[in-house]
Amino acid sequence: MEIRCLLTKAELDEAARLSDSIFRDHEQVSMQQAFPGVFSESLGQSFGAFDNGKMVAFMGLVPTIIRLGPASLRVYSLGSVCTDENYRGKGIASELLDAVLQQIGQAGASLLLVSGARSLYTRAGCRTYGQVEYYQWDRGNGVSFQTGQLPQGAQLREWQSTDWFQLHALASNREVRFDHNLSELAQLIHCEAFSSCVKLKHKVVVAEKDGQIVTFAVVGVPAAAAPKRPPLLIEWAGDAACMPALLNFAADTYTLDKLLIPVPWHEQKLALALQGLPVEQKKATGTVLVASPERLLEQLAPYLQAKDASAFASLAFAREGEDAIGVTFKDKSCTLTVTEFISLLFDPGHPELDEPELTEALKTLFPLPLPYDAGLNYV
Repeated sequence: MEIRCLLTKAELDEAARLSDSIFRDHEQVSMQQAFPGVFSESLGQSFGAFDNGKMVAFMGLVPTIIRLGPASLRVYSLGSVCTDENYRGKGIASELLDAVLQQIGQAGASLLLVSGARSLYTRAGCRTYGQVEYYQWDRGNGVSFQTGQLPQGAQLREWQSTDWFQLHALASNREVRFDHNLSELAQLIHCEAFSSCVKLKHKVVVAEKDGQIVTFAVVGVPAAAAPKRPPLLIEWAGDAACMPALLNFAADTYTLDKLLIPVPWHEQKLALALQGLPVEQKKATGTVLVASPERLLEQLAPYLQAKDASAFASLAFAREGEDAIGVTFKDKSCTLTVTEFISLLFDPGHPELDEPELTEALKTLFPLPLPYDAGLNYV
């Protein structure tokens, strides 16, 4: 069995056929079309397992940058994980994942986002994380969008091909975001990665005033007779106060009876604008692995220094074992399990530590906000 990355175009085509046979039906486009980064020969990050030249298992790996204010986190996303049915139960996926983890370590990445939570991933240290509030609008439940604070004279309309510069400017102004250029934004909207998995398609709507777009939203609407999810807000940027009116416009324009609106815990302005709608709290859709606590702290430095320079200067992380991470602040220290450490980093209301002083100090720096993991950058 040979395991490697730097797959050729022909091998990536073979990987796409394997992925399609497992994840797609006749109503869905190929995984290769929906996830171009996964099957990119130029990136050369995804891994295949070969038996006498035949690809029998595959793991899609895509590098990206997550921006938290002034900080840039090197992050990988893992998806399109599949094994030929005749080769399952032989430990091939575990070998592939070991190769993936070695790759992300050599690349200097601090986090791995995984679109799954099965034991293959949790054994490696992946854990659920964060908090997302799912607001539910239902045309039949008597709860409607409020009009919001739409600027006087603003117009609501569908996207036009001349809007790309303004859409990219709004997307780039978000404090917490996946970092991408204009062409990447256009490709992500066009490819419909997550939406294609649940039989939705993208529609883009904007709020505009005096020729300037102030808010945009990418909405997944039904692409088949029986979509796997209700209509869904995929991505947005701009003035949160305009979102209720903009989403109401989308619901009317595309004849939607329901709309699910995921709001990560840190997007408080959007949550405020949606008050009055039924809401349910959940974790992020996938899991996260901290590839290196020390490297993560190093990459977070500009963000944490801006929050509390004194606290950051006294903070240190150190891996102490397979399921143990040491946290030190001044002369206080404790050892956390992987689950506790990820909760400390990303969960609102993170667990109380044995040292009360340490708990209070860390509350000035954590939790860390991360962008929604099933938006445009879903892998």
